[in-house]
Amino acid sequence: MKFSDKDIQHIADLARLELKPDELKTYGKQLSAITGYIDQLQTAVGTDIKSTSPLNNVWREDEVEGWLPEEREKALSRSERKNGLIKVKRVL
Repeated sequence: MKFSDKDIQHIADLARLELKPDELKTYGKQLSAITGYIDQLQTAVGTDIKSTSPLNNVWREDEVEGWLPEEREKALSRSERKNGLIKVKRVL
């Protein structure tokens, strides 16, 4: 797949990258090579591939397990509480 300078600039804007005009050409060639390789991989036929390990269902039902009051208090002892709620640090 061939990328135009406009496509590369759009991708760079999404990634918050400031690219110089010569970098646009370099990144365009690199992205074209990568997507070309991916196209080759998608056309590969893999019908004769045999699994080396048995497949198992790893999904299970969630089960709610209660805690002893002492364990719960110990786990929450380092938390800050405000108005009956547990206050946690913000996540960015």
